[in-house]
Amino acid sequence: MSTSAKPKIHPNKEAFIEGVDHVLEKWTALSLAITNMWGGESTKEKRDNMVDEIVEHFDGVAAKKKTPEATDLEDLLLDIMDEDFNISLEDQSEKEVAKILITIYTECRAGNFSTVDKLADERDAREARGSENSAVQKSQAGGNIAAAGQESDGEFSATDDESDSDAMDED
Repeated sequence: MSTSAKPKIHPNKEAFIEGVDHVLEKWTALSLAITNMWGGESTKEKRDNMVDEIVEHFDGVAAKKKTPEATDLEDLLLDIMDEDFNISLEDQSEKEVAKILITIYTECRAGNFSTVDKLADERDAREARGSENSAVQKSQAGGNIAAAGQESDGEFSATDDESDSDAMDED
């Protein structure tokens, strides 16, 4: 009896998927939707599916050997947020999210993981601060330390590296 193994994902694509996940994790509107379960009982699953839909969007662009268009990605993000999480974005945040996703895609295709690594480092720092703050909160029960746990989400920063490598394609 033979077992079929999943095809191995190219490291560039793997980094891109990780980057998409990091960007969505930082998106305030989506974080609120998840925290408040605006997608119903399957909110977390819908969030995971969102990563897959975004990656599939970029796979389609790569298959056509085209350059990703921000407006197409913005429309996809708006549709997902509306259909899956009942959110009608009015803050234009989909534009900034699309911009950084395109940057990550372009970088990862070229084998450059600097933005993905930066986002991973930021996540690790947030998680470390979160666990430190929870320990402080436990030791100072009743104290007013809410400000210690607050942090700015900040804006995404992007670079405009335009490389046309096919390294994102699966092996």
